[in-house]
Order: sequence, then structure tokens, then C-alpha cells
Amino acid sequence: MSSNSQWSSRVGFILASAGSAIGLGAIWKFPFWAGANGGAAFIIPYIIFTFTIGVVLVMAEVAIGRKGRGSVVTALRSVGGPWYALMGALGVLTSFVILSYYSVVGGWCVAYLWDAVGGNVTISDPQILKDHFGNLVSNGYLNVGWHFAFLTLTCAVVIGGVEAGIERVSKYLMPMLFILMLAIIVRGLTLPGAWGGVEYLFNFQWENLTSNAILNAMGFTFFSLSLGGGILVTYGSYLPGKTSVPHSSLWIAVLAIQAAILAGLMIMPAVFAFGMEPNGGPGLVFITVPMIFSHVPFGSIFAFFFYVCLLVAALTSAVSLLEVVTAFMQNEWNLSRKKAVTINWVALFLLGSVSALSFGVWSDFTVGGRNFFDLLDYVCTNFMMPFGGLVIATLAGWKAWPVVREQFRIGNNFGPGILKVFHFILAFLAPILVLVAFYQGLFG
Repeated sequence: MSSNSQWSSRVGFILASAGSAIGLGAIWKFPFWAGANGGAAFIIPYIIFTFTIGVVLVMAEVAIGRKGRGSVVTALRSVGGPWYALMGALGVLTSFVILSYYSVVGGWCVAYLWDAVGGNVTISDPQILKDHFGNLVSNGYLNVGWHFAFLTLTCAVVIGGVEAGIERVSKYLMPMLFILMLAIIVRGLTLPGAWGGVEYLFNFQWENLTSNAILNAMGFTFFSLSLGGGILVTYGSYLPGKTSVPHSSLWIAVLAIQAAILAGLMIMPAVFAFGMEPNGGPGLVFITVPMIFSHVPFGSIFAFFFYVCLLVAALTSAVSLLEVVTAFMQNEWNLSRKKAVTINWVALFLLGSVSALSFGVWSDFTVGGRNFFDLLDYVCTNFMMPFGGLVIATLAGWKAWPVVREQFRIGNNFGPGILKVFHFILAFLAPILVLVAFYQGLFG
């Protein structure tokens, strides 16, 4: 995108911003994170965090981006000065690191779409599906190859220009993904034993509300809303001047939560129906969904369209992450879009290949019990993204509040009371919660 590019509509911006998180946060990650953190004991804090600090930080990022009109570094320098520009560079690094390992997950989507073309994913035996997924991720050359395919597809989209592409994909194929998710949910809920998955997700038990579950819920809030990585600052820089930032931000939060809950309802009932472990890891979406398709008429056709949409969701996330780094290189290094994307392609392929190999030949290399893929995911989700949110909160809540407040007022008739609430969340509540999360993550 050029510096004077704009979204053609508010709906396009909302769907693109929500789409940047749906593939990355909801469908792949939410089901197994909810399963690993006690279901409702994770979901309730996640929803509370999203509608408090989450949505206000979305508003702040978008407002800073629209005021600064440039990459996250350019925008933060314009609004906050040189020190905040340095913090913006950390946001660029965060998006780069996330994309490196997320591209591996995107490669799994390409692999399963390829299998769906051949009608090889509608299998009812969970052990066969587990073995198939295990063979995919543990085969180093194969995993790197699919990572290469997905990353190349992502780079091709960004080199060609993403403004019209993101909006077109978001407006048409993302609703199709939601429709297919609903169809899978309906079928999954009719399976014997499926209701146990619903109870697991929504039955609240105090003993599950641990400090670790709360920490992970806040980390997932940042992850699911694409906070702290510069995406919303970058996308906000393309937002027309008359669009309401708060209304658009609220819709982004609503769609992100909706996608996460639907993903949980799509996966967990089937997990219980087929006797699998609810904390079975990120492969759940690649194991349970094929089993559901094996129990519906024309399952192979549904599987094909589902994995097309899943790939689109993954691409929407990946494109938004790559756009952050590309815009930075264009604005700060004066590189052409093609050259910037090419440099990223090489660097991301090399770093991502380490993550791809960490499930197989390099699985013995661990830090704190985590392989390289899980380590990057843990550091980005629980530290780098919240730190980016802390930077935005201090900038918007303290140094640049008058500027941010004026952006909030555009298209709205907010009284002083609601603006004081926004200010309190940015200046005090968000920083305190992030610092508590840091402490818990380091010493808890």
C-alpha cells in the first residue's frame, strides 16, 4: 500500500482487521488454549479483557495510525517522538517473528487443502488422523516445504498490492467461513457425547481460575485482536478521516470473540464425541474437523470448501503481519515493495524453517520444556505483544491523550464521562494489568 491508500469502506476495514486475527487467533489457537486452561475459566477472563482493555487499545492503535499516516514506526514517531519510534520497531519485530512460525501453521492449511482435493481428509478413524498429522509435522522436509508454499503465496499477495485483495477476500470468503463453521457446529452437536464439550467450555469452576489461566486469557486477548504487533496502527493509517474509530473497533472485538467462540463450539463437542483430549494441542482443528466431515453427506466437498476458507483466513492474518514489516521497510528504508517483500521472504523462510523442524529432527532442542515453535509463540503472546500494548497505552494515555481523544471524537458525541473512562483504561488499567501479567509470567 502506498502512503495515501485508503480502505474503500468501513466494512472493509472492520473485516480486514478482524480477519487479521481470525485465522491466527480463533480457529487454530482458541480451542486448544481453552481446553488447556479450564474452558470457561479461560473464556470469561478473555471476554472481560477484550471488552475493557482490548477494545480501548484497539481504538488507540487505530487512532494513532490514522493520525500518524504511515508504518507503525512512522506513526509512533509522528505522534510520540523518537523513543516511541524505537518501540514501534519492536512492534515490527513482533509481527516478523509471529509470521515466521505462523507460516508453518499456514503450511498445514495448504497441506490439508491439497489432501481435500484428493478426497483424503474425510476419515472417521481418529488414530489414522492423529498419525497423519503427526507424520506431517514430524517430517522435516515436508513441513518446511509446506511452510515455503504458504509463505510464497503470502509474499505474492503482498507484492501485488493488498488493499483490494484484502477487502475482496474479507467481504466474500470470510462470511463463507463463518457459514461453514456454523454447519460444522450443528453437525458436531448431534454426535453422541458432544454435549460434554459444550459443558467443558462453558461450565465455570473456581478451581480452574488460576493465575496462569488469567495470564493466558490476557495474552490471547492481545493475540486475538492483533494488538502490540503494529497491525492495527498500520491498518489505521489507511482509514478515512471521517470513520468512527470507537464503533469500528467495537465491531472488530465482537467479530474476534464470535470467531473464537464458534471455533470452540466447532472443535470441542467433536473432541468429546470422539474421546480425544481437550488440551490436545494445535492439531485439534486438523484432526476433529475431518472426522466431522466423514459423518456428513458430501463430506469431501464440504472439506474442500472449508480448507479453502481456512487457507483464506490464514492468508488474511499472514498478509496483515507481512504488511507491517513491508510498510516499515518502504517508509523507513525507502525500499520498493517488491524488494522489501523479497528480503522478508528469505529471512522468514530461514527463521520459519527452524520452527518447522522443531517438531521433528530438532524436537530435542527445548528451552524450558518448549520446542522452538512453542518458545516463539510463548514469548510473542505473553511478552512481546503485551509489551507493545503497554507502549500504546502509555503513548495514548499519557503523552498523546489530547491527540487520541480528538480521534475518538470524530463521528461520535461522547460526553466527558465516557472519555474519562477510556483515558483511565489507557493510562492506568491497561498498564497495571500488563505489568501484573509480566510479573506472573516471569516469577509466577
